[in-house]
Amino acid sequence: MSYIRDRAIVLKCEPFREHDRRIVLFGRSHGLIEAVARGASRKEAKQAGHLVPMEEVEVMVAKGATFDKLAVSRVIEGHQSIRYCLGALAVVGTFFDLFERLQKPGIVDPELYNLLMELLIVAERLIEDPTVERSKLLYAASALKLLDRIGFAPSLSHCALCRTELQEGDHRILPSDGSLVHEDCYRSIRASQPNAEYVSHKIIALARFLRHEPLQNVLYITGTSLDFSRASNLIFHTLKQTPLLKEPHGMRTIYSVLA
Repeated sequence: MSYIRDRAIVLKCEPFREHDRRIVLFGRSHGLIEAVARGASRKEAKQAGHLVPMEEVEVMVAKGATFDKLAVSRVIEGHQSIRYCLGALAVVGTFFDLFERLQKPGIVDPELYNLLMELLIVAERLIEDPTVERSKLLYAASALKLLDRIGFAPSLSHCALCRTELQEGDHRILPSDGSLVHEDCYRSIRASQPNAEYVSHKIIALARFLRHEPLQNVLYITGTSLDFSRASNLIFHTLKQTPLLKEPHGMRTIYSVLA
């Protein structure tokens, strides 16, 4: 039987069979890892406390014919303070769900691992619950950085139709895939996409800022709740360019938890 060892972040832990758990992790050296922790649901299980989402762990996984088995796990950093801040928990939990759904086994990218760690560190620094709109903005900024890394990055600088630069003024977000187009270009396709929303250059500039700045800076950006909401909405629309089979629930979950 062959084994793999890795430093990983626990994305999900769910029941599997009667006393087992299915663990989904993202490893620095192996990418997405799925393994079954045998007997982990029993009260006396030694690994039960080492299999909590958001923990950074060292693991050894035994490769199996039907499914891989988690042989050894040890907590490196528990990030326990996140569990005492509802806003942090909502943002990290919903982003981890999105992250897992956009990953495939065998894709190794240390920068994605660093993105997960960056969000965990920022979430730990939240002393009190952020506002609903700032929480959604943090989720949206994390999602945008994820899209950049996995190759589904939207263009926030050029019109999707004429390819010229987006200048000052109002533009449109296409409902089909979240692309941005000039108002003049939109008139030629209005019949096929009648519900395109307006978006100002100011909001596009905010989204560009979020794309390149550290996540920590999301906590210090000044602006109105309406601006934050519009920027989050713009980024949310760009998720339509990904192969997700159903709409991400992050924005709705954050709102329902914190509103």
